Amino acid sequence: MKKKWLMVGSAVGISSVVMVTTGLSAMASTSGYDAYKSAFKNTKTVQNVSVQAEAVVQDNGSTLTDANGSFKVSLQNRTASGTVKVSGSGAEQSLDVFKQAGQTVLKPGQGDVYYVKQERDKKDANKLKKEQKNEQDFSPQIETVVDALVGNLKDYVTVDSKADGSKQVSVELTNSQIPAVVNAIAPIAIKEATSGHKHLSENKTDPKAPQRLGFDEHNFLASAPKLTQDIKIEKVAVKADINASNYIDHQQADITVSGKDDTGAAHTLTLHLNADLTGFNSTTPDTVDLTGKQVQQLKQGRQERESK
Repeated sequence: MKKKWLMVGSAVGISSVVMVTTGLSAMASTSGYDAYKSAFKNTKTVQNVSVQAEAVVQDNGSTLTDANGSFKVSLQNRTASGTVKVSGSGAEQSLDVFKQAGQTVLKPGQGDVYYVKQERDKKDANKLKKEQKNEQDFSPQIETVVDALVGNLKDYVTVDSKADGSKQVSVELTNSQIPAVVNAIAPIAIKEATSGHKHLSENKTDPKAPQRLGFDEHNFLASAPKLTQDIKIEKVAVKADINASNYIDHQQADITVSGKDDTGAAHTLTLHLNADLTGFNSTTPDTVDLTGKQVQQLKQGRQERESK
């Protein structure tokens, strides 16, 4: 359950990270690229922020899955709260998440049990410091690589500077414009992503499976067809809004992929990602009072029930 609150929200919360990295690698004109990179770095410095995110998967124009989440995050205090909702395959799931007072609390929408994972303060604090240091050390290396790779995309970016100091940076790439290295690697990643959910049925009886919490974070791709042949990226469209304070307050991306399944049936999958950031340095995560609640402790993979 380590960092489980991040894992279960990955379909939605992590979508904003995907959009940021996609945008960083796509916006390559001198003005657009530099403007986006500056805003990206500045946004990473915020101490707290609210995020509203959505991810939608469509197959041949029909919506398969819709996931959305609302989060309040304080990096300064290492606290967070939020709700994730995923609908698809004829069902809807939801999960409330709280990271507070040295513990992570998970509350599935179905049921009255609050699942609690206690943190080991000293060990977790030391690990966090190490992760932060590694990120700081690695970031310049990533930036250098990205700078070298995106130069030939500068002709496709558009930058619209507003009178109030805000900017909108956007780019749209078709298959022929997408770098060869991306087109070479993408089919492997896409095949793995669309087939990964097929293995979940084999783990239904696993006592450590996430279904025991009443929420399956893998449900986001459960209804997506398994692509095995002729896989390629057809289009990538990214748009970012940068406010006058040089924060990215809106970002969206649409990724269109084509391919065939084992039967030879053709599919055009579209992944739409959308994130809105508000409350920069003025957000306070919510907390939950566990007094009188039915609580189930989670420790090293073992679940111990406790009534409070």
